[in-house]
Amino acid sequence: MKKRAVVVSVLLSASLLLTGCSWSDFAARFTGADTASTLDKDYVAEDCVTLAEYKGVEVDCTVADDELQSEIDSTLSSHSTQNKIEKGTCKKGDTVSIDFVGKIDGKEFDNGSAEDYSITLGNSGFIDGFDDGVIGMKVGKKKDLKLRFPDDYGKEELNGKDVVFTVKLNYISETVIPELNDEFVANNTDNKTVDEFKTATRENLAKEKKDKVGETAFGKVEENSEVKTYPESLVNMCSSQLDAYYRYMSTQYGFEDFNAFLTQMQMTEESYKQMLDQSAQSIAKTQLVAEAIAVKEGITVTDEEIKEQITDAVSQGQQTEEDLRKSFQELYGDVITIEEYYRITLITNKVVDFVGENAKIIE
Repeated sequence: MKKRAVVVSVLLSASLLLTGCSWSDFAARFTGADTASTLDKDYVAEDCVTLAEYKGVEVDCTVADDELQSEIDSTLSSHSTQNKIEKGTCKKGDTVSIDFVGKIDGKEFDNGSAEDYSITLGNSGFIDGFDDGVIGMKVGKKKDLKLRFPDDYGKEELNGKDVVFTVKLNYISETVIPELNDEFVANNTDNKTVDEFKTATRENLAKEKKDKVGETAFGKVEENSEVKTYPESLVNMCSSQLDAYYRYMSTQYGFEDFNAFLTQMQMTEESYKQMLDQSAQSIAKTQLVAEAIAVKEGITVTDEEIKEQITDAVSQGQQTEEDLRKSFQELYGDVITIEEYYRITLITNKVVDFVGENAKIIE
């Protein structure tokens, strides 16, 4: 039975991706928008932040040798194969195939069994003691693991229950990475020789950097800008959005109790609140910087542009607008409206583009 391990940083990244920057409706005050905001603006961004120079920001788009090698290694790894080692003893760090059957009081339980299941020992995500029990097994052998589900596992029928997993070690997987040579290049890329492949790869990496000039330049501006004061209302709004996202995601992972979800993330209520506060403040800084630049440069978003974004989202998701709004409501509740979300996303993208267009590219 696999543990629902969730990494905080991964969730945070997903949250920022889904919500643009997880911001409140900061645009309404200076875009002339008529969309109602759930946040009463009680601050002026330009008064809260000292902007770093945002025109002429240098962005290095050259590709270092170690970056090239890293990309080559990634390409080779993507074409790796697995050899089955059908004898010997497994150790921590090995990727192995197992069959297992889990029983509580002698009876199998839902989702507690699998065949030819691949795990990496020491990092499987199974309950405590499972990996340790498999480590040291010989290929082809069976073993009973007498374990116990955590009291706060997250499923009432499993919380604190004693369980016996009967495990069979099928084989150990050995990763074989191909050699970089002309034959590999000709068979797996659009190039014919290693030299051509390296040249093309370096050019592609340089292009990727150029395509992200705006993001890179804006990141530098944000890092070098100084926030003089964080508006409480803004930080609270950002925190509420992140909290709504995490609570929604906990249900998607099957947790009925949010505290059990926090336990699986190895967090307490106090550390969770601290993480929310820190993350919200970081997001608030991004907003203040973007808002201040937008005001200074007269960058705005119209209601028509917002409607177009919603229409595009409906089309791409192959759903109705009603379904889109329902999904958004399930995720964020009343924390932010879908109009606010797209207004924020659009104006942020415009600011990023503006900073990128005015950047100094080093090639």
